[in-house]
Amino acid sequence: MFTLDDILQGNAGNARVVSSSPLDPQLAFRSAHHDSRQIEPGDLFVAIKGARVDGHRFTATAAQNGALGVLCSTEIPDLPSAFFQIVVPDVVEALHATARARVQRQPTTIYIGITGSNGKTSTKEAVAAVLDRLAPTLKTLASYNTEIGYPLTLLRLEPQHRFAVLEMGAQWVGELAWLCTIAAPDWSIITNVGTSHLEYFGSQERIALAKSELVQALKPEGLAILNYDDPRVRAMQEKSQAPILSYGTAEDALVRATTIAGDPLRGHSFTLHYLDQQITIQLHIPGEHGVTIALAAAAAGIAAGMPLIEIRDALEGLTAYKRRGEIKSGPNGSTLIDDSYNANRQSILAIAQAMHTTQSESDCQRWAILGDILELGDYSHEEHRLTGTALVPLVDQIVAIGAEARFYVEGAIAAGMPAERAHYFAASLDDTAALEAAKQAAATLLKAQVKQHDLVLLKASLGIGMDTLLQMLQS
Repeated sequence: MFTLDDILQGNAGNARVVSSSPLDPQLAFRSAHHDSRQIEPGDLFVAIKGARVDGHRFTATAAQNGALGVLCSTEIPDLPSAFFQIVVPDVVEALHATARARVQRQPTTIYIGITGSNGKTSTKEAVAAVLDRLAPTLKTLASYNTEIGYPLTLLRLEPQHRFAVLEMGAQWVGELAWLCTIAAPDWSIITNVGTSHLEYFGSQERIALAKSELVQALKPEGLAILNYDDPRVRAMQEKSQAPILSYGTAEDALVRATTIAGDPLRGHSFTLHYLDQQITIQLHIPGEHGVTIALAAAAAGIAAGMPLIEIRDALEGLTAYKRRGEIKSGPNGSTLIDDSYNANRQSILAIAQAMHTTQSESDCQRWAILGDILELGDYSHEEHRLTGTALVPLVDQIVAIGAEARFYVEGAIAAGMPAERAHYFAASLDDTAALEAAKQAAATLLKAQVKQHDLVLLKASLGIGMDTLLQMLQS
């Protein structure tokens, strides 16, 4: 919730209000959205002019859906006279300034920034679930972690929120530091350093440098919550002027997991240790990476002063977040693991390892259905090939869909996978019809060959749209 005054104060001298309604600075907006379809009564519509779509065109729809006003760069004709038009030179900059003003008005909230190459959204959900047992907690909606999503999340702050759990993404060095000028975290959680967005960063070293900006933004009274099992994250403790709370499976981690056991696909059990305290936890989220996610959330709970029993109860209530390790029905009675929201080499291998080590029937085959990993630039061939190579001991069959996906198959065959077990369906990502035809051909193969006890993993970058293949497999 934010007010007209937040907009005017944040954009002093740069905002002009057009409306026949009386100008009440305390007029409150429930939240803000840049998609008119998400508008509900009491919201502000943010009309962003993009390269392909001009949000100003959808302002009338936003008004019909109940928006009280619009943040826009040009006055829009034919709107209700009482509808507020807040005209600014640059809508995105005005959005940032408004969020900054809103945050400054609520200094008692603890702002928790989360970044990393993998697991940001699942970690955000876990941290919020733990802290919400202690006090009202705001969390990032879906994966709104960009220059648009980050301020939109902050504008959903309510006075009662004691914690704000904020997912923060980056595609270039300096982006996280810049996001921190809108709202700097009191606590920073770093999950890992992988190969996401290599096209933009150029190397894992530069990815690590970018992620470390969230640690460097901390004040001395802040807290850096670092994954001790990732050496690049562990090294970030040297860049923090704030205290460190480490988590992981290593003996030196302050928040530590031991005796990891159970079904890796449906959820491990482990013993959580902190100082001289310990408690056993049974998870319902997949993989050893699920344990890592739980440890990050446990560390946040410990930092907030929560007893381990409360942390345990929150963690045991977690389930896989949408399209991030969800267990679903596959073709011919098989089990399908929907991890299709996004992908890089590390996340593919993590969920494949969970599938490989889970107990199954003796005649079970493990299938990896993979689309392209995007935003790899010059590293694309190598990353896909390395992924295919590493999958050979983990899966029995690979089905690759897309343009770069052929390098999964090349890597797998070179590493010893029989050619008849590595299937490639070529499609340019720029040709929607061809891509959907490739998915349909893959679905036909899978429906013919997958058996009842098989495990089927669905994984790709978001832009591949593997959700449509899922529909084909379940139809």
